Amino acid sequence: MAENVHSFRSMEVKRLVTALHINVDSLQEGINTFDIKKRQVKVMLNDGQVTFVGYHLFTDEMKAMLKTPILNFLERYFLQLDYPTIDRPRARMMHEDRFKFDIGSIQTVSSLKADDAFSFSLENNSYVATWSRNDHPVLSVSFPAVHELISGENKIESEDHVETDILLSPLDSVAPVNEALLMPTTQQDYFIKRGGTYFKDLFMSDLFYHRNDSSLSLVNDTSHPLESAANLMLSQESLIDCMLQVRQVMYGYKKKQFSVPLRNWIAYCLKTGCELYFGAEALDETNMKATIIAVNVAESYDHLLFVNIPMSVIETGKGDIDAQLETFIPMHNVNGLFAKYYKTDHKRQKIYLQ
Repeated sequence: MAENVHSFRSMEVKRLVTALHINVDSLQEGINTFDIKKRQVKVMLNDGQVTFVGYHLFTDEMKAMLKTPILNFLERYFLQLDYPTIDRPRARMMHEDRFKFDIGSIQTVSSLKADDAFSFSLENNSYVATWSRNDHPVLSVSFPAVHELISGENKIESEDHVETDILLSPLDSVAPVNEALLMPTTQQDYFIKRGGTYFKDLFMSDLFYHRNDSSLSLVNDTSHPLESAANLMLSQESLIDCMLQVRQVMYGYKKKQFSVPLRNWIAYCLKTGCELYFGAEALDETNMKATIIAVNVAESYDHLLFVNIPMSVIETGKGDIDAQLETFIPMHNVNGLFAKYYKTDHKRQKIYLQ
């Protein structure tokens, strides 16, 4: 294998490509398909890196419509079950991963048809995925919503990819705000687009707007620092052009420093299915200390971004924001992580437009 030419997204991708005897030098950028033992296998090459390998079960159109990581997971995991390792045979793999065939078996996968109906649900941090034919289920599997299982990457691999994934995240075009979604406030010409709350209501995803003449725009002024900071950290609509100076805290107490545009960080979070929440901690005339939580329900993890936002960033529309980032934290561990940073009597600012 030409390892000097191609790299691999994870050790598991490399193992599967090796087990399938795929010549990586033959791969073209994008999706490559192979017929292996009468099954169609897809291999994705992205900028010289092999990022995915799995059975061809779902169309690109279905993936674009459903926007869930479990489709890639199912394609890869069924392939893994057909090509287990000696030290982790199929039965052990399924037991350790808590993956179950509730209807059918691994042999049923090869009999699936393109027009079989597919559905999935997520409840209590567990997925159920079902294929049906003529309104009768032919295959149903269940598995936990765990990032390492669904991504096929261990925590070290996922953390190592964060900087590159942020930089490569495309910025979405932003549609005009729907005025029907805005609520008036006690301040004339100021409005709130209500979002949700997280972690004992200490964090919120509200956005704040101001009407100037006949147009609406996000609040961005030093007379409304909290609202402006929330808009800055939660929305790609913000016109502020600034950089995050990130100190990433990684597994094994490692630390990594890098710089990325704030907009790319937001785009990365949204692209990977995270919802962003903002909580202010402290504010003075020159600086605001705040925490942003990126919540990924589909894979049951959070990212935590602790930031110091200079008031000059809001005032001038440019500058640097110092940030500490911890990634892929299992949701059940978030309480403990907050205890690591905050005293139990800590109070967050909750002074927003009303």
